[in-house]
Amino acid sequence: MPTYKERQENLEYFVLLDGDNVLGTFGNLKKVCDFLDGKDFYSYNTIVRKKTYPVIYKNYKVFKVKHY
Repeated sequence: MPTYKERQENLEYFVLLDGDNVLGTFGNLKKVCDFLDGKDFYSYNTIVRKKTYPVIYKNYKVFKVKHY
């Protein structure tokens, strides 16, 4: 069983930007897609299959960052 410190070392967040403005940080992609519900952005099923980050669509960017 991993310790708390080991879990924190492997933790990653998703940062959502609109241009240069940070809209939020999220623990998983589902929450990013729920936040952008109704806006012109990829669906969850599309974005989860993307392997490279940042994911860029129009003016939105999703970065995957390590927890420090």
